[in-house]
Amino acid sequence: MDAGPVKLLSLIADKSKRFIVPVYQRPYSWDEKQCEQLWSDVLHVERLRKSTHFMGSVVWIQEGTMCADGVTPALIIDGQQRITTVNLLLAALAEYADSHPNQAKGLQFSCDELINEFLVNAFREGERHYRLCLSQGDRDTYESVIHHLEDSKAPITSESHRLINNFQWFSDQLKEMKDPNSVWAGLRRLEVVSISLTQDQDDPQAIFESMNSTGKDLSTADLVRNYVLMRQPLEMQGRLYEDHWRRIEIALGVDVYDDVFDDFLYDWLAIINAPRPVHTRDVYRFFKDYVTDNGYDNHGQIAGFLDQMSRFAGYYSRITSSSGDDPEIDRLFGRIHALNMSVVNPLLMTLLDDYQEGDDLFSRSDFVSMLKLLESYLFRRIVCRMSNNGLNSFSLSVIARLRQIKEDGSPGYRQTFEAALLGGDETSHRMPDDNEFRQALLSRDFYPFSRCYYMLTTLENAYHPKNPINFSSGKLTIEHILPQNALAHEQWRQMLGADCERVFAEHVNKLGNLTLTAYNSELSDGLFKQKRDRIVGGYQDEYLSISRELRDAETWNAESIEARTCRLADEALQVWSMPKIDRATIDKYQSDKQAKIPAKMVSLHMLGVSGLLKPGDQLESLSRKYEASALITEEMMIRVSDGREFESPSSAASHVLKLAGASSSSINGWTFWGHGGISLDDFRSRYRVSQGDMESLDRSKLRAMFWDGFVDFCKTRNDFMAAFGSAFTRADHTRYLLSFGSPVSGCNLAGLIGIRDGYATVEFLFHDPVQYMDFLKHKSQVESDLSDQEGDVDWDDKDADKKSRHLTLTRRTDYKQDQWDDIYRWLADALLKMKSVSKYVR
Repeated sequence: MDAGPVKLLSLIADKSKRFIVPVYQRPYSWDEKQCEQLWSDVLHVERLRKSTHFMGSVVWIQEGTMCADGVTPALIIDGQQRITTVNLLLAALAEYADSHPNQAKGLQFSCDELINEFLVNAFREGERHYRLCLSQGDRDTYESVIHHLEDSKAPITSESHRLINNFQWFSDQLKEMKDPNSVWAGLRRLEVVSISLTQDQDDPQAIFESMNSTGKDLSTADLVRNYVLMRQPLEMQGRLYEDHWRRIEIALGVDVYDDVFDDFLYDWLAIINAPRPVHTRDVYRFFKDYVTDNGYDNHGQIAGFLDQMSRFAGYYSRITSSSGDDPEIDRLFGRIHALNMSVVNPLLMTLLDDYQEGDDLFSRSDFVSMLKLLESYLFRRIVCRMSNNGLNSFSLSVIARLRQIKEDGSPGYRQTFEAALLGGDETSHRMPDDNEFRQALLSRDFYPFSRCYYMLTTLENAYHPKNPINFSSGKLTIEHILPQNALAHEQWRQMLGADCERVFAEHVNKLGNLTLTAYNSELSDGLFKQKRDRIVGGYQDEYLSISRELRDAETWNAESIEARTCRLADEALQVWSMPKIDRATIDKYQSDKQAKIPAKMVSLHMLGVSGLLKPGDQLESLSRKYEASALITEEMMIRVSDGREFESPSSAASHVLKLAGASSSSINGWTFWGHGGISLDDFRSRYRVSQGDMESLDRSKLRAMFWDGFVDFCKTRNDFMAAFGSAFTRADHTRYLLSFGSPVSGCNLAGLIGIRDGYATVEFLFHDPVQYMDFLKHKSQVESDLSDQEGDVDWDDKDADKKSRHLTLTRRTDYKQDQWDDIYRWLADALLKMKSVSKYVR
């Protein structure tokens, strides 16, 4: 076996080989999703000007001996999907070059070069003419695509739809490209490990089976680890694994790491993406996007990223195994975990992170209170048979709400959490009140209840708050005091009364008839007094606090069971309590009373990747009361005056206020810190606009950003400034309308923007209906003057029942930020045109 890194195109262009896909390989299976990823990788590596981009491995073995023409057949054991798809992209590039002869001088590739260098052997005929030979079912279609490039009259066989569809997809993408050379440049940077097996020593069939026979793809853990580590320089990979990735494995538990990593990764990414869900099928893709969007794939950033990942792996381990150093908090984690409601794991990890890293965001007693409330919330819903549908999205909305509180530096973190859980009246995520919860405890059968053991052990430990009993050994099991086989014994029938069969059916699985014992098999179907008086395991000497009635009871019938059920139900109301919070407080902290939650969290790392901020930038306090400065580090952290570094602007600002002796450290760091007089919050808004995320921004702020940019644009146009002066630059820029003065007496000219509805309008307003009527006489001339200006002209009816009349010119438009310059240009031209028609007004 011989292995080494090579450029993928060099491997494909090696004229000493002809790659063959063996018949035992699966057919070509990549679809548009994989093509999109390849396309993204090609453009990404070119955009970053990286020397190479690793695409995995190609495993091959020589078949037979070298042919007379010097070409060696090479069976592809692994990598056929990548090689075939890259060949389709090369074919699409060749087609593009052939169909755009007018661009030939500007293209760095030609049709003939691509065909002869990579796709065919020009001096051979038949199958040997093609440098890649696919397996049956794909071969004819692939060869017909290549033949069609050589002879446009040759038809393309459509037997393999995936090959045709992917070739067409690449062709369509190239048609939209401004510079196809970037695709060619990116392709040349793709790198693989070429693994050649030794003929007669390595068995390709055995190797293929060992790689594929299980039908199991690489685990997400493998994919993520390889993605993170193999993108780094070789000398760094070992160090990153030992110093950082290994800590993730240890945090999750080396023995269970492979089993739990996927769940951990999903929960961590769910926190990052809240309130939007992450679909399980897209976890790996979302992970890669997150790494890229935040610039963690740049040199020097990956170690900090792995440290962040390791921290949350520790949180995951703690909430699922209760492995921390605070017994009370860990007991609560254990109890919540016992409810088997993993849907709230992201929320628990968020609470734990904010408790440990939130710079006194809330107290330990607040944390305990929130965990108890969450446990009560979940258990009450389970007991009352409430559906869990929608609980995932609700949990993510709470995470986003708490993150907003944290980033805004607002007080009331615990109150916000409580309001979220208690304020869902008449919704699917409501918390059952005491009456509903108690009624369910009194009425339902609990023996088939999957959380019955949890319920009984938790009720018991309520009697032992300082020294709780450890039930983890499993020695105690659920015991029916009235046995499940009681009706087979006459004495039990007599104890239950004349209607014993009905009484038995209604009470045998009631809460009041269930207890815990280590002697279930010994007690079994015994009579009540036998169970009570038994020397070993009897109720008189060995009982739990939840079953104290049994010690002195003489009978056990419907009345006894009902009485104990009522007692345990009353105690359950205290164990799984519901805080008493007035409606006004809930309304104050509910989400619909707060600013809109952004759909996507924006971090300093994202601002760094976008170029809005960069390492070395100085931050200064924008507060009039507290002076402070800070530095953005190479890792895109905020380093304050005492040397501490923070990921969050609000945490950094809160720490600065503490250093200054402020009475309160609650502060919105995004508005506290600025660079060059611009707040981080404005930088964040600019980033969201650049990404097309308009919905999460305050409308007035977005309009101000747009109009401020328009003013700057207008200042560069002498014709516009000569026509309108500069009065409009001092106007209120937060409104949807901006006035540009009165071209003639009684009229006004304005620009209007509808960001949500997607329009831009220039308006000529008449306050005097008579003046408008006179202007209407020139309608044909006005429309002729406006005819070369893009947009729809609209006139108010002369008899409209309103005080003013309008002539408008409107254009439908998209307000993504890369379109703003185009909108500015149209508005400026349209305003000048509209002013020019004021000559028709008397």
